[in-house]
Amino acid sequence: MKGHTIICGYGYNGRKIAEALCRAEVEHVIVDLRGGEGVIQGDAKSEEVLRKAGIEHAKEIVIAVSNDEDAVFICLLAKKLNPGIRVVVKADRLASMRHLYLAGADRVFSPYVIAGRLLAKAVIKPGVAEFIQRVTISRDIEISQLAVTRSSKLAGKKLSETELSRHGITVLGVYREKELIPSPPPELVLHPGDHLVVIGKSEDIVEAARSTGAKTRPI
Repeated sequence: MKGHTIICGYGYNGRKIAEALCRAEVEHVIVDLRGGEGVIQGDAKSEEVLRKAGIEHAKEIVIAVSNDEDAVFICLLAKKLNPGIRVVVKADRLASMRHLYLAGADRVFSPYVIAGRLLAKAVIKPGVAEFIQRVTISRDIEISQLAVTRSSKLAGKKLSETELSRHGITVLGVYREKELIPSPPPELVLHPGDHLVVIGKSEDIVEAARSTGAKTRPI
């Protein structure tokens, strides 16, 4: 297996990540101490276990373990075994986020920080908070990315020419060279390497990806 995603930790967050990857048809491997059906049983802090999960050929590793110190160690080990791998980590403590970035993490998310911001939105902008909550808990609606490749039918077309809206999805923004273009204009010409941030039903996003030749992955 090559270009896959490794999920370390199969608790609540790990399961949700695995479900999202399954819907997006992203190849992935799960590592957890307790094992289970389709799970590699073992400690993700072990070089042997990560090699068994194909760390050297993986594109991404998602660390969703329950201990931040373990997450730092796994991050360091993953970067050692595969310097080019993208590392996404869940941090339980705000103070751990800095340590994880220093360990080489590309993205660190704290459920407590996110929850705090949503609570603030619920007070200040209740309509926005309700929209975010509906998207978050809905099994049908999700926010995802469509990656524009050279072979994709999206490459070289204006956004208005893609007919993505015909598939029932809406483009919220476009990432181009790590810069976000929010609410992109219809005349924006899409280039290979662009990533479209879209919202819609899961099956509609998958179908749009298939019909255009774009690669999809959840956010």
